[in-house]
Amino acid sequence: MKAAAVYTVLSLLNLIGFAVGVSFLPAEVPIHFNASMTADAVGSPWVYLAIPGISALISAGLWASLVQKKNRAITMGLLTAVGVVFATIGWTFFALVSSGVRVGEQTNFPLVLVTILPLSLLIAWLGNYMPRIEPNRVIGIRTNATLKSEAVWHRTHRLGGYLFFAAGVLSAVASVVFGTVSALKGLQYVSVALLVVSVLIAAVASVVYAQVLWKKSPPEEAAEGEAEA
Repeated sequence: MKAAAVYTVLSLLNLIGFAVGVSFLPAEVPIHFNASMTADAVGSPWVYLAIPGISALISAGLWASLVQKKNRAITMGLLTAVGVVFATIGWTFFALVSSGVRVGEQTNFPLVLVTILPLSLLIAWLGNYMPRIEPNRVIGIRTNATLKSEAVWHRTHRLGGYLFFAAGVLSAVASVVFGTVSALKGLQYVSVALLVVSVLIAAVASVVYAQVLWKKSPPEEAAEGEAEA
């Protein structure tokens, strides 16, 4: 309860601080950047308030997770990490639009690096903790196969942990390389595609693996799982 209370207070203070900062920005700021990091659309700076707003709303999830008997610490840790990532991304955009960039101007601001890197680290963090998630209907790889068999659940999350950790590390390295090496900065969106593709592969591979394990389960285990379902 103490952790949820601390996060709630800090996230609300962050939201208030962000709102105060936005109030000092011009009435219109860049709200979209193309692949070459050129501002191509303007709008109200208040649209960016949604990012730290999400971080603050996550506090509701923290309080809700207190009722869990299983996975409480992992759920709270994951939600806190997600909240910190959104808060970081929110201030990243604030710094970008505060730099005075105008529509039609190309910026050297490492936007992809400072957004994809924390997201990638979050995916890696999730992968690291996935093998510790106990069977439940709230978080994790929840399919008919994993929910019907505790053995399938644990083996699937062990594999999923490796895959998501690898996806996070790979995309984190790519974001640093494409975001900092001058000769490769034009390819920085490769790291975005790599993050999306690698996470999709990890998710699909985990689901397929769970189904294969379930099909190979001993007849008595399969019958027990069907009865429980």
